[in-house]
Amino acid sequence: MKTVFRNLSFVLKRFSVASMLNIIGLSVAFAAFIVIMIQVDFENRFDHCHPNAERIFRVDLVRDGNPYGILPRAFADAVIASSPHISEGTIITPINEWSGNFYITVGKGAESNGFKEPFQTCYPSITKIFGFQFTEGDPDCLKDPEKIIIPKSMSQRLFGNETAIGKQVHLQENLWTKDSMKDLTVGGIYEDFPDNTQIKNVIYTRIDNTQSNDWYSSNYLCYLLFNDKQEAGQFETDFNNKFDFSVLNLTEKTDIRLLPLTDIYFSKTGFRSGNANTVRILFAIALLIIIIASINYINFSIAMTPMRIRSLNTKKILGSSVGRLRISLISEAVIIALMAWTLSLMWVFILTEYNLLPFFEADLHPLKHIPLVLLTALIVLSAGLISGLYPAFYSTSFQPALVLKGNFGVLPAGRKLRIALIGFQYVTSIVLIIAAIFIQKQNLYLRHFDQGFDKEQIAVVKLNRDLYQNSRDSYVNELKSYSGIEDVAFSKQTLGASDGYTSYGLKYKDKEVFGYTLEVSDNFLDVMNIAVPEGRSFLPSDVTSGNLTFVVNRSFQQRTGISAGETIEMVSWDMPNCNVIGITGDVKFTSLRRGNDDILFLVGSRAPLPVSYIRIKAGTSIPEAVKHIRKTVTDIDPTFPLEVEFYDEILANLYQKEEHLNKNISLLSLLAILISVVGIFGLVMFDTQYRRKEIVLRKVFGSSTREILLFFNKAYLLILGVCFLLAVPAAYYAIDRWMENFAFKTPLSWWGFALAGVVVLLLTVTIVSVQSYRAAISNPVESLKTE
Repeated sequence: MKTVFRNLSFVLKRFSVASMLNIIGLSVAFAAFIVIMIQVDFENRFDHCHPNAERIFRVDLVRDGNPYGILPRAFADAVIASSPHISEGTIITPINEWSGNFYITVGKGAESNGFKEPFQTCYPSITKIFGFQFTEGDPDCLKDPEKIIIPKSMSQRLFGNETAIGKQVHLQENLWTKDSMKDLTVGGIYEDFPDNTQIKNVIYTRIDNTQSNDWYSSNYLCYLLFNDKQEAGQFETDFNNKFDFSVLNLTEKTDIRLLPLTDIYFSKTGFRSGNANTVRILFAIALLIIIIASINYINFSIAMTPMRIRSLNTKKILGSSVGRLRISLISEAVIIALMAWTLSLMWVFILTEYNLLPFFEADLHPLKHIPLVLLTALIVLSAGLISGLYPAFYSTSFQPALVLKGNFGVLPAGRKLRIALIGFQYVTSIVLIIAAIFIQKQNLYLRHFDQGFDKEQIAVVKLNRDLYQNSRDSYVNELKSYSGIEDVAFSKQTLGASDGYTSYGLKYKDKEVFGYTLEVSDNFLDVMNIAVPEGRSFLPSDVTSGNLTFVVNRSFQQRTGISAGETIEMVSWDMPNCNVIGITGDVKFTSLRRGNDDILFLVGSRAPLPVSYIRIKAGTSIPEAVKHIRKTVTDIDPTFPLEVEFYDEILANLYQKEEHLNKNISLLSLLAILISVVGIFGLVMFDTQYRRKEIVLRKVFGSSTREILLFFNKAYLLILGVCFLLAVPAAYYAIDRWMENFAFKTPLSWWGFALAGVVVLLLTVTIVSVQSYRAAISNPVESLKTE
């Protein structure tokens, strides 16, 4: 082993530049691998944190083959009570725009502080189903309707270092699934769940009797804990065979499906969902990064062969066995790999400590992923071993006599292997660059897609319900007193911030129809610049008419055949003759992952509309306008935690997954390019070392430096051309599959593929030319003396 370290020390000193590039390149690749694997593990283990995860199932209602995770309460209760095989069951109100964050205060008088915190109402059994771990308080306190449980992080945020048990939280608005209680008492504090679970770190409290006999209004998630995992399948069959689904008053074929908790994330039916293809892509990229880094090591080792081969074969003549030399070279490779792995942990620590990768959802701190870090160490060890095998066998394969005479050269088989290795790097780099280009192109398309309303100069402010109901007029009047604010409209939810919205039961000409029903103020269409080419827009009189009034979009009209001036039945609210007064153009308020939206704008429901849309006049100073908005709200309620958003922020949150993927792919593409550049450098260095005599002879016979550069570039451009032809169809297939997640997508333009080729072409020409130029301008006499 001393001999191995002595040889390694000699190599690091003798070939310091090559060794430094090698170790840094490997360490960066290993750091990328560790980071990606942490993120992949984060997504693959979604919802696995619960002790009973394998026995927990969500109840979905399947209508004509389409699953819906939101159920009527009476139906959910019927499912929970239907079998002794169900150990526990709970309903949970999902968090969305109108049943999520609520305005609360803690403390009294001058010490009162305002917060917006998420609430979910549920049955007390939720703590047993999901295995809540309590640090303080009574785990069964939710049996008391006046008690709440909160996560540890929220306890510290609301109450500091004091114990939260027994402290009161004052609701400044009503929970719609809770009796009109304004003061709730903290009865328990639970350990925060990790980020990769459907169960959120929110305030939980017991649900009241709201909608307990309602079989029609779908508003609740239902989770079941079975005594045994195997009982779930039989329960599903028995329930579907015995239950009378006609009570739901649905026209489609209906049954239930039990979806395992651990399958929800990739099912695309959860409130937090992921894309299995994206995870596979990230995992594949992680492997590719390791592979191309290993290829670089092989190329560097071979590139150093002309400089090491004499000493190696001298040792053979002096009695060292080939086996011992090979073991020594392989050991060097393994030690270098482990050195790079150690350095990679430092990179990961720095990236985490300074939050340089905010687009990764997982906590990247290596100390929180010890098993995974150790697993990567084994992979790195294997990579070092494999990477050292070929250079070790190649370097010791020549006859000592030939080597000492200087008559060793490039074997055809070895050259083909090196070309294949660099070709693999080329293909990988081109595919990643193409992917980064089109993912970025799709993200820009999502951000700038014409959704049929004017997103510019709109500030979105969500009020609480009491502020809206008690101070709406003074809020609007004070805002409009500022010359830069044109008008203010309202809606029930933040429109444009979600994949879907409330869909009520509707009938048109005795046929059941569906669409997103968006409750808005009468001036909403005007403020958002939504034209109504057929019929008319809303009027203030529509709000006070005592009837529901709709303006529908073109998509809903084309699907149903309805026209302005006709009526539609609101089945959910038992209102048979609701007026449809106008038809808008192609308006879209969901994400572009979905197809066309069928939308019904509604006024006259008398529901609170706490989300305000403030139209700021063109040319107005945005910071000044925001300052006025903040002052207006503070004057009404000094403790209200105000947030002012614009649509660029709303869309950024809506397409956060896509943006994160774009940044991941872009970063990894850059990394792959850098590693490939180092690999090309190693191969060119190898070629120029072995072909110095050829270069000299070409110069002696009249070749110019330009011609020598052209000669070397031709060979690499041919390799690049073949690799480009291989990479394009592979990249096209991968991007086309990813684009399937979107109903609206950017075209796969030819220039995106060409741009990737041009980038790699320019890098290749630069590297080959620079390295070949050094050989071409060297003194022929010195080169021949060396040979």
